[in-house]
Amino acid sequence: METKFKVEVLSKEDCVRIHEASLKILKETGVIFHGEQALEIFRKHGAEVDGKVVKFSQKIVEESIRKCPSKFKLTARDKQRSVTVGEGLLIHPPGGEIFVSDLDNGRRKGTLKDFANLQKLFQACDDIDIAGYQPISPEDVDTDFRGLYCTYESIKHTNKPMLSPMQLDNTQQMRESLELMEISFGGKGFFKDNYCTWQAVCPNSPLTYSDYACDGIIEYAKWNQPVLIVPAPMAGITSPAQIMGTIILQNAELLAGIVLAQLVNPGIPVIASASTTFANLKLATWECACPETALLVVAITQMNRDFYHLPARVQTGITSSKLVNYQAGYETMQSLLLSALAGAQLTSQSVGSMENLISVSYEKLIIDTEIVSRIRRILQGIDTSEEAFSIDLIQELGHKADYLWHDSTLELCRAGWQPTMADWNSYDNWHRDGSVDIMVTANKKVKEILANAPDKIIDEQLEKDLTSYIKMVEKNR
Repeated sequence: METKFKVEVLSKEDCVRIHEASLKILKETGVIFHGEQALEIFRKHGAEVDGKVVKFSQKIVEESIRKCPSKFKLTARDKQRSVTVGEGLLIHPPGGEIFVSDLDNGRRKGTLKDFANLQKLFQACDDIDIAGYQPISPEDVDTDFRGLYCTYESIKHTNKPMLSPMQLDNTQQMRESLELMEISFGGKGFFKDNYCTWQAVCPNSPLTYSDYACDGIIEYAKWNQPVLIVPAPMAGITSPAQIMGTIILQNAELLAGIVLAQLVNPGIPVIASASTTFANLKLATWECACPETALLVVAITQMNRDFYHLPARVQTGITSSKLVNYQAGYETMQSLLLSALAGAQLTSQSVGSMENLISVSYEKLIIDTEIVSRIRRILQGIDTSEEAFSIDLIQELGHKADYLWHDSTLELCRAGWQPTMADWNSYDNWHRDGSVDIMVTANKKVKEILANAPDKIIDEQLEKDLTSYIKMVEKNR
């Protein structure tokens, strides 16, 4: 459901100016592409290539944008869980975190077991729409095979739509992960006609695409799988300190990536991400949770969704807090609510992420799903139908305080939103029940989900096929 109200920080004229400034940079300064295959593709299609610098005409940029669909179906193994990217608000897991924490064991390096546990939690939480990705990098797995094992554990524990792991370090690893995933959908050829995953590609700001980023766009576009472009300049560090300057630089990076994807596979879906952050020059760090970052994200979302009509992803629901505390709550709500009201259609980092994307918390993941649920209720807005005005009811009861027992109230008494983590009891009842902190409640829920989760949700034959493929890859490396 689309919200009836929306936050905007740019005028239509501002959007045009940003687009025109981006075109000027692309035409006159260009973007560095380190991938030789990418450079050859640009040459073949008539782009101006000088060494590794590619310059783009307005025509090739705007033709490429027009080829991008505004929405697409992301297919799950359980077809009932498939989603449409570009409609409503979809939540997918965090990605790239180094540490994991929980109430019992504290902060630590993540393992493959932690990765599997997080997938089980994603599977169990109704407010998380997409699973997979790489919420933690398992330190107990060889880096050469880490992405492959992450893919395997995701397949094993979730039948929601599933994203490729971030840690696919070269084309071979990307291809192996795709082949393993395709096995889970029934075999070779399924991806040809179905969108089932995507690859996150992050330019190196300012205005540079690494070999890895080039390969990611090309390989996934060849497999007919969507491409997620994640420009992530840090304002004041790798982009101008001025908010508008950073918006323009990241927009130019986005458009350059779109052109490459469309030259490889015209019509391939491209998801545009608002993942820019603001520098905290006082501490010489970058900051995900400050108001300036929130404004950057809202403006970029406005460009991606309303000006370019691309599926708009946002890196949001983020905190720099090291604990699941008051700071974590207000920073998470600030960024997630603003992003949602700006029209974000897909979010990342929105469940469990802490420390400016450094760690992920089991308990915060569960608590954050309630924040998502609250925001989804807000996005539904208010029923403004004639019946909802309740004029007849107001006149019927007049000055009587009988609304509580009226049939209309009894009919709707269970329609209101209810929390899953927050405690709405009176102080006396809360104290009587043990004065339980929300972290304890969330920890209990985590344990309950993991205790009841099956060891796997795939059948024996599929598990055999997947493990056989992994053994073959390990043997041939």
